[in-house]
Amino acid sequence: MKTQVIMAGHGGQGVLDLANFISYYYMLKGMHVAYTPSYGPESRGGKVKCYVVVSDEEIDSPIVEQPDCLVIMNTPSMDFVPILKKGGTLLMNTSLIKDEPKRDDITVVKVPVTDIAAGLSELHLEGVKDPTLAANTAMFGAYLALTEKDFEKVSAAVGEVFAHFLTDRKKIYIPLNLNAVRRGHSYVSQGGKGYPHIPEAVAN
Repeated sequence: MKTQVIMAGHGGQGVLDLANFISYYYMLKGMHVAYTPSYGPESRGGKVKCYVVVSDEEIDSPIVEQPDCLVIMNTPSMDFVPILKKGGTLLMNTSLIKDEPKRDDITVVKVPVTDIAAGLSELHLEGVKDPTLAANTAMFGAYLALTEKDFEKVSAAVGEVFAHFLTDRKKIYIPLNLNAVRRGHSYVSQGGKGYPHIPEAVAN
């Protein structure tokens, strides 16, 4: 099994973190992973993309030319849609993207991840001033839902991912990101019908 993914957006959206989370998730599953980031010189607002290749065999090239899956966080990154493999999957952040992909040979999964993350404000999580920063982890959950409809089967690995990357002072953001993943996953696994109201935060 080999899966090739391109993730794209602009600086400040956490695109490279999203790619790191997905890469490490598959490493925990025992897969071979190649992670290749690319970004402009701007600290925020510049173009950002990342190639992620996942395989159960050794990977011969880390560069992706025709991805199986395309994860798009903003409108300018829709420029990548033409290179998506026929029959591939497009995950798009419809909180920011209003354009429709001009293809009928791909699967389009629309997820308002920025809005989903903003909704986490209802949980009043400690230390969180801007929950929309978790839009990328809401997309992480959406991505996982493409292959696993039961969140409980991936929740332990997701917890390990955040424990690995969010250490020291960043630990305070683990509950935010766990909740964002859960809601993004729920949105996709329920066919875009929304996510269940969660009155209390998932702590770990």
